[in-house]
Amino acid sequence: MASMIPGAQETAAERPATVGGMLALASADAIALTFEHQTLTYAQLRAQVARMAGGLHGQGLRAGDVLGIWLPNTPRWLILHLACASLGVATLSLNLKLGVKELVSFIDRSQCKALAFDRGIANAHAPAGNAPPGGGAGFLEGNSLAQVWQQHAGSLQRIIDASVHAGGTDAPGWPALAQQMPTAPHRAPGWIRWEALAAAPMASMDCDPATLARSACIILSSSGTTSMPKLIVHSQSNVALHSQDAAAGFAVDGGSATLLALPMCGAFGYCATMATLAAGARLAMHEAFHPAQAADALRQQAITHMFGTNDMVDKMIAPLPADWRPRALRFFGHANFVPGLDDLPAKAQQLGIPMVGCFGMSEILALFAHQDPAAPLERRSQAGGFPITPGAEVRARLVETGALAAPMEPGELEFRGPNMMREYLGNPEATAQAFTDDGFLRSGDLGYVNGDGGFTHVSRLGDVLRIGGFLVNPAEIEEAVLNASGASACQVVAVNAAGSSRPVAFVIPDAGETMDESAVKALLQQQIARYKVPIRIFAVDAFPCTTGPNGTKVKRNELRELAQSLLAQEASK
Repeated sequence: MASMIPGAQETAAERPATVGGMLALASADAIALTFEHQTLTYAQLRAQVARMAGGLHGQGLRAGDVLGIWLPNTPRWLILHLACASLGVATLSLNLKLGVKELVSFIDRSQCKALAFDRGIANAHAPAGNAPPGGGAGFLEGNSLAQVWQQHAGSLQRIIDASVHAGGTDAPGWPALAQQMPTAPHRAPGWIRWEALAAAPMASMDCDPATLARSACIILSSSGTTSMPKLIVHSQSNVALHSQDAAAGFAVDGGSATLLALPMCGAFGYCATMATLAAGARLAMHEAFHPAQAADALRQQAITHMFGTNDMVDKMIAPLPADWRPRALRFFGHANFVPGLDDLPAKAQQLGIPMVGCFGMSEILALFAHQDPAAPLERRSQAGGFPITPGAEVRARLVETGALAAPMEPGELEFRGPNMMREYLGNPEATAQAFTDDGFLRSGDLGYVNGDGGFTHVSRLGDVLRIGGFLVNPAEIEEAVLNASGASACQVVAVNAAGSSRPVAFVIPDAGETMDESAVKALLQQQIARYKVPIRIFAVDAFPCTTGPNGTKVKRNELRELAQSLLAQEASK
């Protein structure tokens, strides 16, 4: 199943290979997006994009430059990105939760020329009177943007204040950067308000479509759970063609409406946004995910599609009454980020939320595949599915031998298709290592092909445990521990214990509850193979996490280090 709409896909030669060409296909009077009390038709959106392109061009941005977007979900994020695409300027997508060190690294590695920011993201305003004339440490300590400017290597030439809910330029804590950062090793940037850029005349740059198609369009980042995140470059043709494939493959058409609560700075939210635009559909944009707000939108508006993680669904439906139903929802594409929610798809189905497992990566774009919505619930809710792009291929390779795996045999998933990343920016060695000699991307994920053209994703390969000579999915042990202990969350890692690999579990007990470790282990010995029973089960208040653009992920490497340390301490007593 390559598409939910038979025959919906055209050949690449017949489809626009630029974002602007894709956007031009939508009906002028169709609603492009809604946000709070704002509504834009496609004609209005295209006009605002043209004005913004003229404004950016007037500020010196040219094809090949990079503009960083450090904004929450607002129409301004989208307008900036589309304007950049029309100029051949690449967008550096910045996670809202990045720290100063990470921001500086991204800006320096990408040679970012301009940065659009939101004051709320940059730690809001510095307190009034905390920025003495001529500058002062108080302002620098209270403002992430100021710290970034002080520390970056010098590529930034323009700062764009794209705040939606901020006051004027003279608000306390936001005087000119030139006055506030006298110690910066580079000259002060040009400070530009959104309103000034948006008032620019409409621009038609007459850029060659073939050149635009080849240009860098979006720079995404890897999760960076064990090292500095990589910067992943996609060409404009990748984005435009993938978006059109996704629109067809996920049955998004001109009569559809997508509820966007995922952050656009992540690959999942970005691809859902672009697929909606490719279909000429309506994007119902929320600044951030709020469970009650999302549930109200699904109930009151004609939302047909939504994308998110399994924990988003869990939080959204937990307080809903049994008679709650969405008005028009026919597809909820989800990724399984949180273990222990295996019964969630059935609960969601009872409320009229059809959860369908998806799969994607920043390297191959996030809407690469989805399960058959007509499949039985158990299969439908699994991560993976059928590639939505004609010609895309999936295979699995045995970890132990490197041989290709047979159907249903687990191995490292590898992907090949027309919309693969161009490169890891500034890292040719990592780029070369990512691909096989015949052009497949090594995913670093464990899974298997099903023999029917589809595949199933199991877990990150680095999360898979090798215990007793077998590869074990930690989710299997985590589910058993949760059932036996009644804890609210569990993570399992493998450690070296007396020369062999053994599982260790960490649990977060429910508030006010205690855990009888011996009783839990005794119960587990009756339910799972003995080599899978954790040698220790440690209760903790929280797991070490990293928050990426697509959601929060547990740092299993830190848990492994903690487990090894705790075991060493016990052995020394």
